[in-house]
Amino acid sequence: MRGQAVGLGLVLIAASGCDPTSAGGNGLGLPDQPTGGGGDSGEAGAPPETGADTGTTEPDGGDTTGTAEPEMLEPLTTAEVEFYLGRLAPALAGRSLTYEENLQIEAEGDAAISTLLTNWTAEPGFAEAMRNMVSTDLSVSGERDGVDFELPGNLVAQIVRDSLPWSTVLTADYCVTADGEMTDCDTGAPYEAGVLATRAFLISNKGRFNLGRAKKMLEVFACRGYPMEADIQTPLEKEILIPMFRAVTPDEQTVEEAEGGFGNGAGCYTCHAQFGAHAQLFVKFDDSGTWRSDAHGLQDPEGELGRSPDGLYASHFDDPEASKSEFTWMFGQQVGNLRHATEVLADSPLFDQCTAKNLLAHAFGIESGTSQAIDPHLAIALGEAIDGISDEPTLQEIVVTVFTHEDVVRAAVAGVE
Repeated sequence: MRGQAVGLGLVLIAASGCDPTSAGGNGLGLPDQPTGGGGDSGEAGAPPETGADTGTTEPDGGDTTGTAEPEMLEPLTTAEVEFYLGRLAPALAGRSLTYEENLQIEAEGDAAISTLLTNWTAEPGFAEAMRNMVSTDLSVSGERDGVDFELPGNLVAQIVRDSLPWSTVLTADYCVTADGEMTDCDTGAPYEAGVLATRAFLISNKGRFNLGRAKKMLEVFACRGYPMEADIQTPLEKEILIPMFRAVTPDEQTVEEAEGGFGNGAGCYTCHAQFGAHAQLFVKFDDSGTWRSDAHGLQDPEGELGRSPDGLYASHFDDPEASKSEFTWMFGQQVGNLRHATEVLADSPLFDQCTAKNLLAHAFGIESGTSQAIDPHLAIALGEAIDGISDEPTLQEIVVTVFTHEDVVRAAVAGVE
């Protein structure tokens, strides 16, 4: 795409059709267990967003080897560089451009982009900006009823300050206090799982069948919704799901509460065949975000649909032994609990792509999540660039890579006078 501006805010990606927050927070429409052929999310070149054009166009014939000349791009003007960095400074450094930085831009032109970005990522304001980005995406902040909703943000700030691998946001085996000290997390679970195994995340995204927790996890760290590509998350077998989620058509729906199109309609299997696998990761966490060894995932016969007794939430799995277990599948791999699942998620190409998309959304005021107006091919290119940095890139390295990418820069300054 050299020489061609890629639309950051112009290429709209269709939002996925299963919204678990509709109809009172209950998306009833999809998922199924791996039966072979499921894709490994660790493979390079993950497919673009659902609905994106994945086709390639072949030349009209003839050997063009050695005949194509790369298009030479005009250097950015001082006004374009000032506009671009002026837009990024508040989002990444938490401040405006300084007088000295404007002088540096005038002297260095577009060479100043990499220099200033690198400088910003070493400033305290960068750690706070990244804290705010993730806290907003996860809907967590403050303190309430004795629960510290700043724990996820504290971890992000510590990861940035100490230049730790960005994957630590999902795999950290500790939490961080307001003073920056490592501490045990607060769920009581026999494992830690970065920002996801905090009461802050679990309370802020609680809901029946644990749909809200699974949905937020996938949106923020994989930029996917349900249903997603089957080669990323192989659907579960119908037979392992509770009867409600086996239905594909209204005629197949045997549960009275779902017969009238409850949630997202009677065809629940389409989404929940994938949803159910991820929701199972949270079956042991109650509505206060506390891990409960006695959780069994069975529907409370006297309670609201999707609830298990005593503040817990029901499982998608029909078998009582399966419904109480945290064992499930994440991106085609068997996992024992949320901790194992976050390791798979952090190793997926989708994690790098989604990190790039979240940064672009944060910097340019683009809607975040699965409906981001960002070209999927650009997201893939940025993910590959991030993967090329190292096995464990820091957020500082990722930010410099994303915002010095030629397609990002050219798209952002397109039309600037």
